[in-house]
Amino acid sequence: GRAFGFMPDHGQNGIEIITQYVAKPGSDEIVVSTVPFDEKLPLLGFASYVLTYNYEANNGDTGRLTYVWHGVNASAAAKKRAFEEGLVGSKDGLLVQTNQGHEPRHFYKIFKGKLLTSFTALPVTAQLFRIRGTVESDVHASEVAADSSSLASSDAFALHSGKSHKIYIWNGLGASAFEKQAAVDRFSDYWDDVELEQVEEGAEPDEFWEELNGEGQYDRSLGDDGAPLLESRLFHCLLSSGGLLKVEEVAQYEQEDLDSDDIMLLDAGDEIYLWVGYGVSEEENAKLLDMAKLYIHLEPTARSFDTVSIIRVPQGKEPRVFKRMFPNWDDNYWQ
Repeated sequence: GRAFGFMPDHGQNGIEIITQYVAKPGSDEIVVSTVPFDEKLPLLGFASYVLTYNYEANNGDTGRLTYVWHGVNASAAAKKRAFEEGLVGSKDGLLVQTNQGHEPRHFYKIFKGKLLTSFTALPVTAQLFRIRGTVESDVHASEVAADSSSLASSDAFALHSGKSHKIYIWNGLGASAFEKQAAVDRFSDYWDDVELEQVEEGAEPDEFWEELNGEGQYDRSLGDDGAPLLESRLFHCLLSSGGLLKVEEVAQYEQEDLDSDDIMLLDAGDEIYLWVGYGVSEEENAKLLDMAKLYIHLEPTARSFDTVSIIRVPQGKEPRVFKRMFPNWDDNYWQ
């Protein structure tokens, strides 16, 4: 489920650098490397990344936003280091922690429709990428298991064998024109000598299915209904000295229910906002993720800590998407 969806602006601005965190094999030592940002830079599943973006909304809302992205196979030590450094670097700006395959749409938009996320750096076996988006600027290619069950008629896919530099572009019956075009654009320069072959759903050559463990069942529905809109819910989070979390729901909440001395949790479905009051201590701030983890664990839905984005919002820096979840919002309320 989702509420409004995190979209502080249209992702129109650029990013200068991105920092990668990778654990050295067999140790907890983290290799940190900072590289110039390139929209085509693939994000790798064994790493965590931190990038900072300055948002500018049409309504004049501006601010600093730090994303911490975790790959599905990133080590716990790499995730911890990336989050800690992201938290320090974000200062009094927004901080979003998100996971591979569950990124908010705004994250795709800052990559201008060119984002590619993969499990490994160098393919040794077949790799399958799903290309999907709602508009040209949020199309993204994400690696999925190289099996026919991963296909979906509503999207385009790119498959390469790992044996040669040939890539099949598979066009699902329900794939949009811009998804098909994005697949070609994104993979036409994957290697210097790449060979692209377009494959229409229903007219696949035998070699295509051989790479995917044979033809099998997959999702043939043509529409993407999206998650249902949910009512957002507000909770007061209190951490006892013994580390116990007490979460109290605030019924029919309003802006005045936000307590400047505490952390408040706003559950918006796919995204969980942690609002940090002016009076919150460094110690409490450092336990933000623990609060979110405990809350998700206690909350009876099918979500997990790996499928939601966690967004830290400092008091006084609330983006419009956060304010919209309150019946009334007064920017001068705390002045």
